[in-house]
Amino acid sequence: METTIAETGTMTMAALLSTITEVFTAATGWMASVAEIVVANPLFLIPIVFTFIGVGITLFSRLLRV
Repeated sequence: METTIAETGTMTMAALLSTITEVFTAATGWMASVAEIVVANPLFLIPIVFTFIGVGITLFSRLLRV
């Protein structure tokens, strides 16, 4: 039976890596869910496209000022 961090009061490298892996796996699942929703409803791409356009205009205008 594994001991938890709360029981021992210290975090081992294995426990830290296990926690990071769990968080990364969950975040990957969330991104997949969001991607499925965006693919099913392309209307959600409009804010993303406008954001990229705004960032591109901002970067280009800063480049011209230099």
